[in-house]
Amino acid sequence: MSQRTKAEFALVAAAIVWGSTFVVVKDALRDISPVLYLAIRFGAAALLMLPLLLFAPRPGRRLVLGGLATGCLLGLGMILQTVGLKYTSAANSGFLTSLYIPLVPFVSAFVYGDRTGWRERIAVAVATVGIALMSFDPASFAINRGDLLTIGCAVVFSFQVVMVAHFAGPSGTAWLAWLQIVTTAAIAGGGAVLGVAGPEFVSWTPQLFWAFAITIGGATVLAFLLQSWGQRHTTASRAALVFASEPVFAGLASYLWLGERLSPSGWAGAGLVLSAIVLAELKPQGRS
Repeated sequence: MSQRTKAEFALVAAAIVWGSTFVVVKDALRDISPVLYLAIRFGAAALLMLPLLLFAPRPGRRLVLGGLATGCLLGLGMILQTVGLKYTSAANSGFLTSLYIPLVPFVSAFVYGDRTGWRERIAVAVATVGIALMSFDPASFAINRGDLLTIGCAVVFSFQVVMVAHFAGPSGTAWLAWLQIVTTAAIAGGGAVLGVAGPEFVSWTPQLFWAFAITIGGATVLAFLLQSWGQRHTTASRAALVFASEPVFAGLASYLWLGERLSPSGWAGAGLVLSAIVLAELKPQGRS
């Protein structure tokens, strides 16, 4: 088995962990308020990742400022996603969050003046139709509150991805990731104190401990290590295509674990969103 194949298996494993996390978090939010959950999850993950920094070069001022800035976006996006997950299904959350992938080229064009191609434009149009099918309630002519918050999360994540690509360097990956995680923990902690998403509460049940074990050790620390190692040995486009499978795993996990079922129009919308992601990332190889 080639190194590239091993790397892409590692990325698939990360996508499975992230996809199943939507279900785990949805289940855990019965026992803890969303913002308090984020504060504990990211605070613990920041502590667990400290040993990695012992082997990383000291960060410069630019990297520190970039990490703090991208961490603010990550913190806002995670709050929008987790609060939204209280009001929508785990499957919807997984598919709608992944909208950040086709949005990234447009954000890059807005921020850095990069050009967008016809694939990206068609992908966004297809994804928009998919969102309407998944989120629009014909009985009330309204979009689900949780879906709306999750769409906002995808927009914020698209800016965060572009900024990470701008500030990341070959020797600053660990510091950039840790600064984002610790900033997210601080933002969520402040939000919990201020009660930005309503009264905070926690009930220490076995399923909540299980959720923390999965999301702290698995979805944050382990998945980050798998992603960091995997992306050294494959291209960004191939990695993005692998990560497009994340909402599929989210939908499968929500069906098996929570018994959630999408309506026929919901499945059609989910298929369109996933098609838009693949269309945006599946670019033909240029000739040498």
